[in-house]
Amino acid sequence: MMPSPSQPFGTVVSPIGVNLRRYPSTDSAVIGNLSHGAEVGLRSKVNAQNIEGNTIWYLLRDKAAWVAARHVDNTGHVPLSKDVEQAGPQG
Repeated sequence: MMPSPSQPFGTVVSPIGVNLRRYPSTDSAVIGNLSHGAEVGLRSKVNAQNIEGNTIWYLLRDKAAWVAARHVDNTGHVPLSKDVEQAGPQG
């Protein structure tokens, strides 16, 4: 098993995994996925579409992709971004 990424990171808890989205919405394009138990670095979070009672979405640290927090348990403090554009990758 690979070592956990540095904090903050998320662990996929959904038994069927989670889709990676271009924006924090299920209407957004799926650009990848993570399987159950996968660990991934988190850059920031925003309040966006409500998924089963949870409005938090995480931006991945190493990829311009979003995951619904409903399906990911976070470890460490994930900073809140005011909007999606500011939360996006720099450059």
